[in-house]
Amino acid sequence: MSSISPRNYQIGVCFTCQLCMYCGLDLTSNNCNCDKSIKPTKKNRTKEVANFRNLTYKPAIVHEKIKNTLSNSNQKYGYKLDIELPYNCTLCSACNSQINRNVKAADKEKKNIIVIPSSPTDGTSLPSTPLQMEFKLRMSIKQNKQVLPFVIISFTLDNPNFINFRDKLESYICEQVGLVYRNEYTLAYKSHSESGAGTLLGNEEAFDEFLKDYQSIVAGNKKVVIIVILRELSKKRSHENEVSEQESNDESENEAYQNTKSKKQLKKHIKKRIPKEATLNENEALVGSYVMKLNDKYICEIQNHKRCFIKEDRHLSLTNFAISLWAKEIVNKNADLDTPPNHAIFSMMHSVKVTRKDSSNIDNYPQSMTAYPQYSQQMYFPSPFSYNYPDCDYNIQRRTSISQISDHSTSVNSQISDHSSIKKIVPNMEDFLKNLDQEFGDGKFTCYLSIFEEQEILVNQLARLSDSEYILMDVTIIGRRQILRDEAKKYE
Repeated sequence: MSSISPRNYQIGVCFTCQLCMYCGLDLTSNNCNCDKSIKPTKKNRTKEVANFRNLTYKPAIVHEKIKNTLSNSNQKYGYKLDIELPYNCTLCSACNSQINRNVKAADKEKKNIIVIPSSPTDGTSLPSTPLQMEFKLRMSIKQNKQVLPFVIISFTLDNPNFINFRDKLESYICEQVGLVYRNEYTLAYKSHSESGAGTLLGNEEAFDEFLKDYQSIVAGNKKVVIIVILRELSKKRSHENEVSEQESNDESENEAYQNTKSKKQLKKHIKKRIPKEATLNENEALVGSYVMKLNDKYICEIQNHKRCFIKEDRHLSLTNFAISLWAKEIVNKNADLDTPPNHAIFSMMHSVKVTRKDSSNIDNYPQSMTAYPQYSQQMYFPSPFSYNYPDCDYNIQRRTSISQISDHSTSVNSQISDHSSIKKIVPNMEDFLKNLDQEFGDGKFTCYLSIFEEQEILVNQLARLSDSEYILMDVTIIGRRQILRDEAKKYE
């Protein structure tokens, strides 16, 4: 050590080993031509020295191990720096790694120091001061193969042991998942950065090791995680059956079974009845009654029995959503049956001007066919010019024109008779639904017979029912509603 001559420290040299940070030469006994007053950066790296560390030394906050290492190097190389003042220095990669290993080893050796008061020599007993320890933990709960989010907990224990530590944790567990018993879960712990299942925490010996590990983990500025693993639900139920009375368990199990069975039956079988008033609350029943009133009031005869709000000669189409919204606003006293709500979908800007000529093709077809022969009988056919043809040709042409008019009138009348024959006799509801079952499947439509008869609905009325009315009668399948409408239109 005496062979090393004192020197001033330069920022381009490793503080602890005197390695040049540019050419990699050991400067304890040699010298180089590098400009060592320049601070090493990533831009001025060389192949000889690729890595380095710029260290800012602050004696108030620096680790004790780093402070001792730098102090020894200050004395070894005769830098004559005041170790109590902050300064900047450079470390090579080897020295930096060694310092980091020393810091980790020093932190690992730190343990919780428990002060045991000495027993008095005079035989008198003095009250011992209880040891207090504060725990700051992150609790992770695993339940039914699912991991719940971390819960941050903090508490202080006097003379901590495994029993009171577990009881304190159990209170936090119950806050998250409900009432649990101490044999329904297991505890483990690990560092937040550690992988794996952790270390089992189940008795006093494991708790003593936990206290030591807790101190070392916290000293390294890391978080301690407590892992709570809950048992399966079936095991929990078996424990409750052993503790609680057998009679109350039988009643609760029977009630749970009946509830499960009723839910399955509701999913498998469609209700074949109209919802009773008891299944609806007062507000829903009132809204439903207004929906039915609005559907009945605003049937438009011009637009094929659609729902329209008519103002003067303009028609505003009412969808099922619009009628439902109107009914709710009536209940809220923001509208009535004659005045729609103040809503954008009820704006007359969306309305159209409709006349009798704009009615559907089905309604117009027989009217136009009926009016046609009347018009043809009153039609005026001008006589052909006699000077263009001889007399015989004129007579032949006149007879031909009359026969063509007669044939055309006959064809129109036959079309009218054919159209009138298209309209079928309206069957009763039972025969109508049985025919649909034969075509589309047994029991698909006759199941609604009692509902239709209860509501006194005719076959030719099925085409004019809205979706909401069908749903009220429990016809919830869209395809069946459309089939009923299409088949019923044949009898209108």
